[in-house]
Amino acid sequence: MENLAEILESQLEDAVEVRSKKSLHNYIMILVNNIFERDEVNRRFLQLENEIRLLSETVKIGFENVNKRFEDMNKRFEDMNKRFEDTNKKISILIWVISLWMTLFTALSVFLKLYQ
Repeated sequence: MENLAEILESQLEDAVEVRSKKSLHNYIMILVNNIFERDEVNRRFLQLENEIRLLSETVKIGFENVNKRFEDMNKRFEDMNKRFEDTNKKISILIWVISLWMTLFTALSVFLKLYQ
């Protein structure tokens, strides 16, 4: 920083008529400080931008993991639903068979009582 200030000061002193060396020196110091502050702000901005990208990627990965877990849960629920449907079909068939047997038994009982 000091080297840049000295170079700028000597070059400007050679290029223009200087009435006050102290004012020239102050001007150069302000200019150099602004340049370095701007560089620091740009560096911090890039660092912040990189951190935001990293955070964004982390959040994206997190959401992908959550989506995968929900898909896995959905598959398990679909499997359970299929098992319940299969069980329901079996129970329906069993009830139909029992009803058929009861109907046949009732019909047979009525038939035997009528023809005794």
